Amino acid sequence: MEVKATWAGGMKFIAEGETGASVRFDTGVKWGGSGKDPTPMEGVAMALATCSGIDIVMILEKMRVDLKKLEVKVDAKRRKGEPAYFEEIKLTFIASGDGLTERHLDKAVKLSVDKYCSVAVMLRDKATITYETFVE
Repeated sequence: MEVKATWAGGMKFIAEGETGASVRFDTGVKWGGSGKDPTPMEGVAMALATCSGIDIVMILEKMRVDLKKLEVKVDAKRRKGEPAYFEEIKLTFIASGDGLTERHLDKAVKLSVDKYCSVAVMLRDKATITYETFVE
């Protein structure tokens, strides 16, 4: 995989992936940025949420669950001091769908977070990752 980040002035960068898709990143006003685009660490948290979300959609499809809604929330606590990487991450999964039970969602989340989500696997070397599930 190749990704390119191009400086766009100030503290902004535009990151472009192999697909051609791009994302703007910045930093907070406190560090000289505009605070209007995601920070790199927000990008990591977003990647975790979407990586696990994609896994869960695929797993629930295999379980023949007709998923109607999936929301993944990330609450990440950063280390004090530099580098300020994530030390604790709590994921909350909220889902609804025809035939969806807590058992289905719990199994899909466990498979994703513990086995399939590449982002979660990388992060757990530094961060404790916990999760909770809710079926609406």
